[in-house]
Amino acid sequence: MTYLDTTDEERDYSVIGSFIPDDSVGKCVYCKHCHPCPAGLNIGLINKYYDLSRQGDPMAKDHYLTLEKTASDCIKCGHCNKRCPFKVQQQERMEEIKNYFGK
Repeated sequence: MTYLDTTDEERDYSVIGSFIPDDSVGKCVYCKHCHPCPAGLNIGLINKYYDLSRQGDPMAKDHYLTLEKTASDCIKCGHCNKRCPFKVQQQERMEEIKNYFGK
């Protein structure tokens, strides 16, 4: 419960990025360290459905399309990019996902 009383700085786990193997840099692992999104996007889930769909999961697109907010709702504020310990450029990725799903 003390987590709820911590500051944003205390909840910033981006230091984890300095401990990861180089091959994971730039790849979303759905950890949600980028949250909360000011636009209300579930960034981890959006990325997960995108990755699953690209790998051939036929249900992933349907799940993506039922999300309340999709990649097209990204306001490109950069909050997620600053918080990502894996240095994923989510702003560009959201554009890529929007183009892939058409929404």
